[in-house]
Amino acid sequence: MDSEGQLLAGEKRALRRGAWQILTGSGSRMFARVLLITFVARVYGIDDFGRLGEAVAMLELLAAFATFGLTKTLLGNLGAMTPPGTSPVIDPGKHIFDALALVTAVSAVIMAVLWAVWPYVLPSSLSGSQFLMLGIPLIALTEVATTATRHFRTVLWDTLVKAVVKPWSFLLLGILSYFAVRGFTMPSGHIITSEQALLIAYVGSLLLSAIIALLAMGKSYSQQSPRLLRVPTFAGVFGLARSSWPIALNETGVFAFRRADILLLAAVASPTATGIYYLAQQIGTVAGKVRHLYEPMLAPIIAQSRSLETIGEHLRRLTLFIFAIQMAVISVFVIFGGSVLELLGTGFAAGITVVIVILIGELMEGSFGLAELVMVYRDPALPPRQVVFTLALEILLVWYLAASYGALGAAIGFAASMTALAAMRIFMVRRLYGLRILGLKHLAILSAAAAIWLVASPFLPVFANLGISGF
Repeated sequence: MDSEGQLLAGEKRALRRGAWQILTGSGSRMFARVLLITFVARVYGIDDFGRLGEAVAMLELLAAFATFGLTKTLLGNLGAMTPPGTSPVIDPGKHIFDALALVTAVSAVIMAVLWAVWPYVLPSSLSGSQFLMLGIPLIALTEVATTATRHFRTVLWDTLVKAVVKPWSFLLLGILSYFAVRGFTMPSGHIITSEQALLIAYVGSLLLSAIIALLAMGKSYSQQSPRLLRVPTFAGVFGLARSSWPIALNETGVFAFRRADILLLAAVASPTATGIYYLAQQIGTVAGKVRHLYEPMLAPIIAQSRSLETIGEHLRRLTLFIFAIQMAVISVFVIFGGSVLELLGTGFAAGITVVIVILIGELMEGSFGLAELVMVYRDPALPPRQVVFTLALEILLVWYLAASYGALGAAIGFAASMTALAAMRIFMVRRLYGLRILGLKHLAILSAAAAIWLVASPFLPVFANLGISGF
């Protein structure tokens, strides 16, 4: 086997190892999420669930900007300095601590602005919930710390934080808050509402995640570099911000795809509609997360590889695999989803149509989203343009459709926008790099799923809820 073949084989092993680690963690996270959704939906109620969706959407969108694209650019910088297996090993502490300083500074600015406008632009139900702002730096620091640990192509710590610490602590704190914090009278006389108790549990889970992530980063790099602790410099932080700016816009825009729709829906519809949509979106991310089984491991490979042929092989295999898995998830939910939603309580069962439409949007974005990585590391100015166009399209569609059709209208706007984005990505990687990632095998998988739905449609109530009988 030649050196190129050995390199490709090694990268495949790294992908399999990383995917197995994340897959194991995903099972834990999925189980915790199911329990959390069930508990919150049945105990807190659909309105509190909707308010949680609004608050989380705002907070995580701002935190995505505060992270400043460092989940990708930091990996590229570290890979350029210290490719795995090479010597001498250059101290990575400069890039790491410059990144931590950057996200802390951006978070502080965002928090200051948000504090000033809080009484004027936030819902009245969030009055007295300014503690939510702490989540912005906590999320950003967690992302930088876990990204740093992935530099050596291990996602163990990333998986531990995001698949174990965050979801399970949120579940446990949510239970504790309902029975011990809800109704508590503050010294000021303010009584903590059930909504605020749920938000306190959420911020508590972010705090625990950040602590574990920073400790994991310190442990990983203390064994690699004796000079890990370095004082950030203004020049280093400013230079990192300037180089990361295009990716920061792109990453914020991509994240906004799943947050702007909630905020827009909340502005034109009731908390009940928002609760149904947020639940549907949480279910939809089960399919969307399949892409992220491989992205943490594929990103450093694409960042460091100089062979488009190697990159193309990875993309073709993974795109087809992700498409097949997501179609399987959609098919399973089409068959069993109606019964699952009925278990969550009154009002949620009506969301089956919304869930399926969102799953279709996740299929398009998730299956072909890995193609964006090639452009991120070779033409970094291109992905933000695609994202800005898609986000503008989503805002227009969701605003118009949600006003008339509520949660279903928002779901249709999301799915249509993700389809447009997938088409742009497929076209551009073919045009710029000659990489063909869409083929007849995708059509065969789609046809097989459609056949299964056609056979099952006379026996499943979900199709009655969708307003169709057969195909």
